[in-house]
Amino acid sequence: MTIVFTESRARQWIHHGSVPLPELAFRHILAAILRGEYRSGDMLNTMRFAEELDMSLNPIREAIIRLRDIGLVEVVPARYTRVADLTTPDSRAAIRYAGVLAGTGLRSSLPTAADGVRADLAAYAEEIGGAVSAVHRDAAAIAFLTAVADVMHHPRQSTHLVEATILAQCALQFSESPSGGDATPVLSATAEAVAHALRDGAPDAVEETVRALFEHLA
Repeated sequence: MTIVFTESRARQWIHHGSVPLPELAFRHILAAILRGEYRSGDMLNTMRFAEELDMSLNPIREAIIRLRDIGLVEVVPARYTRVADLTTPDSRAAIRYAGVLAGTGLRSSLPTAADGVRADLAAYAEEIGGAVSAVHRDAAAIAFLTAVADVMHHPRQSTHLVEATILAQCALQFSESPSGGDATPVLSATAEAVAHALRDGAPDAVEETVRALFEHLA
C-alpha cells in the first residue's frame, strides 16, 4: 500500500482499466499537492483535473470528497475548492493521531506478526531515530506508518491509518516542527525503545512507545 511520493501515469492507467477512476483521480491530485504544485489555500480546478486525466467530472468530484474527508481539501459549494492550510502548528496534531492509530493497531496485530515483519518494523523505527536530516526522518516515519497499515488485521482500521498517514505526511512536509526539525536525544531514545519492544514482541510496550515517538515527532 504505497503512500509516499505517489506518481500517476493517467492515460496508461485509464486504458488499462486496472485502477478505478476515482482512485486514479485521488492519486493524481494528492501527488500534485505533495509535489508542492498546489499549496495551502490554492484553488483546485476540477475541470482542469478532468482534462489532465481525460475523464468526466464525476470521478474528480469523488476524489475531492475523499480528500476533503481526510482533511487535505476544503470545499464550500458554489464558492471554492481549495487546499487546506497545512502550515499551521495545529496541523501537526495529525502526526500524533497517526501515532495513536499505529500504536493501537500494532497492539492487536503484533501477537500474530511473523518475526521478519517485526524486524522490518523495528528497522523502520531505528531509521527514524538515526536519521541524519529532518527529510530522512519524516520519510522513515511515513514508511513506518505505511508498514503498520499493511500488517493490521482489520481493513477498515488499515484504511483509516492510511488516510491519517497521508495527512501526517502533509503536516510533516509543510508545517514547521516546534523543535526546528532537529532530532533530540529523547526522540532517538524513544525510537530505539520502539525497536526493542517490536523485537521483543511486547504489544503493550509497542503501543506506548509508538504513541510517544509520534508525540515527539509532532
